[in-house]
Amino acid sequence: MQQPALDSESDADLLVRYRDGDCAAFRRLVDAYHDRLVQFFFRLSWDRDRAEDLTQELFLKLMRGCQRYRPAGKLSTFVFRVATNLWIDHWRTQRQKARLVSLDLAAHDGPADIAGAEPGPHECAVDDEERCVLRRALATLTEPHRIVFELAVYQERPYGEISDLLHIPVGTIKSRMHNAVHALKALLAAAPGAAPVAAANDGRRRKRRAVGRG
Repeated sequence: MQQPALDSESDADLLVRYRDGDCAAFRRLVDAYHDRLVQFFFRLSWDRDRAEDLTQELFLKLMRGCQRYRPAGKLSTFVFRVATNLWIDHWRTQRQKARLVSLDLAAHDGPADIAGAEPGPHECAVDDEERCVLRRALATLTEPHRIVFELAVYQERPYGEISDLLHIPVGTIKSRMHNAVHALKALLAAAPGAAPVAAANDGRRRKRRAVGRG
């Protein structure tokens, strides 16, 4: 089913409408953003259940904080600002837990096994070969590079907006994007088979569109 266009004239103030008493507006907001947000969190965590949980947590944040909401631009910009901050907070919490687990296991001479570092055989089994290779390549990026790539390529946010979302200079965004694309190209080129080439080309096309809006 085709998803509603984000930031269309009729959807631009859905959160305002909900804040002002239109309960149906929040359902329309969920319908418009749910699938895209699940994919956003899934490509960052490679965990479908976690992606669904974070999406639900995000909508709860929007619902509970709507009285403080004052539109100052596109609704999608605000939604992805909340989503980005939620992911960064979640990632920092998980990283701290991973460090504690690693220290605990090291004390017992055991290797640390941090879940979600890269997609496993089960996750790849549900994808075709091309997507599986791309997922494994994306999973090798550092978190700062991965979130810039996600926002610029998959969410097609302009560099200036990503700079505002992450509170870092546009030059840093461009540098991280360049490094991420360079790393992915090298990894995809080294992968067996020709299937990943299409994914790499698609990523470059998306990047050019993002750069054009930066």
